[in-house]
Amino acid sequence: MSFDASQYVNFVSQASKAQERLFLQYLGPRNDFDIIIVGSGVGGGVLADDLADRLGKQKRILVLEAGSFLYPTHVYNMCRFPNASLAKHFGCDTFYQHGNSNSEHYIGEKPQLNFGGRSIFWSGLIPAVQKWELDFFPPDVRNDLANGLLDQAGETMNESRSMGSPARALVQKLRQSSLADDFDIQETPRALHQPYLNADGTPRDQFFTESTGVFNTAELLINQAGLTPGVSHGDGPGLHVLLNHFVEDVQNHGSHFQLVSRNTLTNQIRTFSAVTVVLAGGSIESPKLLRRSSLYPWLPQSTKDLLGRGLTDHPTTNGITIHTTHLGDLPIPKTAHAKIVFYSRGRRDPAHPEQIRYPFNVEMNVNHEYWHLRENDPGERAASTPPPDGASIVDIKFSFGNCLDPDNEIKAAPPFGYVPEITFGNLNWMDRLRDVRLPALAGWQKSNQQIFGILNDVSDQIFAQFQNQGQPVNPDGRYGQGGKGFGYGTVHHSAGSLRMPYRTAYNRDFEPHSVVDQDLRVSGTNHLYVCDMSVMPFSSAANPVRTLVALALRLSRHFG
Repeated sequence: MSFDASQYVNFVSQASKAQERLFLQYLGPRNDFDIIIVGSGVGGGVLADDLADRLGKQKRILVLEAGSFLYPTHVYNMCRFPNASLAKHFGCDTFYQHGNSNSEHYIGEKPQLNFGGRSIFWSGLIPAVQKWELDFFPPDVRNDLANGLLDQAGETMNESRSMGSPARALVQKLRQSSLADDFDIQETPRALHQPYLNADGTPRDQFFTESTGVFNTAELLINQAGLTPGVSHGDGPGLHVLLNHFVEDVQNHGSHFQLVSRNTLTNQIRTFSAVTVVLAGGSIESPKLLRRSSLYPWLPQSTKDLLGRGLTDHPTTNGITIHTTHLGDLPIPKTAHAKIVFYSRGRRDPAHPEQIRYPFNVEMNVNHEYWHLRENDPGERAASTPPPDGASIVDIKFSFGNCLDPDNEIKAAPPFGYVPEITFGNLNWMDRLRDVRLPALAGWQKSNQQIFGILNDVSDQIFAQFQNQGQPVNPDGRYGQGGKGFGYGTVHHSAGSLRMPYRTAYNRDFEPHSVVDQDLRVSGTNHLYVCDMSVMPFSSAANPVRTLVALALRLSRHFG
């Protein structure tokens, strides 16, 4: 069956002008490589870039990407369209789901099949997985992440140092409260150019409007390939990139793998071979490829039993907003901007030592409606200027970690088909959190009322520190019945469908079987690896992008 791009809603297959002008795709006649990476998103892109830096003079490295080159830079640099609108438009329906009449809320974020993957649409926030959450990772991975790799990941993503002195002052003030006993209160770094820093790296007083330059892997790979349209790089060592090539099959030929790819523009087949292959298509596409491959029947049964299962996310609550002029005696002008995260320290509940007291982070935005990320068109600066007076806007939401869910599965596609069914347990969402997910995450055995009571207590502690013109603030709502609660169970960062060694719950031993090992090698193979969100053994409360970048750097070192 020939690949038909129309099977995937919103899949864009084209040879763009930006692609022709900015870099040269691989045009050489040789089909043999040392390493082939399938996918150019955060995992595959960072891995390819690091390998090219370290091994590019000795190894032939190929990146195969099914999608096209849609944007010459991150979408935040281009226009005032909301990031979410662009991401939704280019999110491909590569699966279908039954059992929910409102199915668009089943899994809300679809794969982005384009050069750079979802990194093109990523918001640029790079918070960190916490120590208590790393207990869900196998020992060798946990140690490497904690002992420098997470820091290196931040450097790779151009981590900002601060959002300026107002943000630092807010953090210092919040740290004086009793909340600091249970939460590590931090500014959240962003991946962006940093014009608000002085030459010596110290922050200026204000964080001001500027184009973002948000990190994305398409730019990394373009820089590696070189801005040399029309100039052949030949067939020597180094990084080579080929777009619009959908990988149909992975075949094991003993000493090497053979990949069967199809040109999505011409429908022509081209095969490539490599000793080492890395799947980096994401938590939906990588298990689909592995499951339909010629290699699948030869995998160990224990691997096949787990393949495609466990898909999970990190649930979040709706937001609660206040209008404020002061945090204690600290003024909060409308020119103050901050993204602050209250990272849970993972402490045990004194009344229930078998439970984690707060298995969630609290995310706080200060005047986020006026951030340059929302209003970054230089020709429209006036629209992003806040009114000169009035109260500032502060909102918070809660973000929970999540263990893998054994009932979620990416099923096998029909014979010669591309679009499988996915089961994802979003029906009775709050009930599932209460009965399954929160017990596994933190040992909680709590009613809905008790869960919302904890959220309200923490939000009350936070808001009690703010004032509006000398008066207590009035939040726009509370969590629970008659107020606000968890949103739909959309997959904010789909993870876990090709898991590394994992725990089913925070106080359990590691399970004896997994799909990939601690080095991300597929069990039952010698040189087939996975490097995307699918390998995660756990979905952290924080955005997991930094963790994936760290895993990509770790895998690169594993290759030499």
